[in-house]
Amino acid sequence: MGDRLEGRIAIVTGAGSIGPGFGNGKATATLFAREGAEVFIVDYRADALEETRKIIEGEGHSVTTYVADVT
Repeated sequence: MGDRLEGRIAIVTGAGSIGPGFGNGKATATLFAREGAEVFIVDYRADALEETRKIIEGEGHSVTTYVADVT
């Protein structure tokens, strides 16, 4: 899509969505990846995080996941 964030690393917490669709974290992580960033995504729900990972990798972008509660 773009390259505005090429060569950058983005850490996005809350990257899984609760329920269908895109929450703020999932949308942010996906957009940053589309703009060229390597994304490190964090959420306390492994299943939600996995869904986001599949979307990002499915579009051919780099992503690393970490399950944690950041509160």
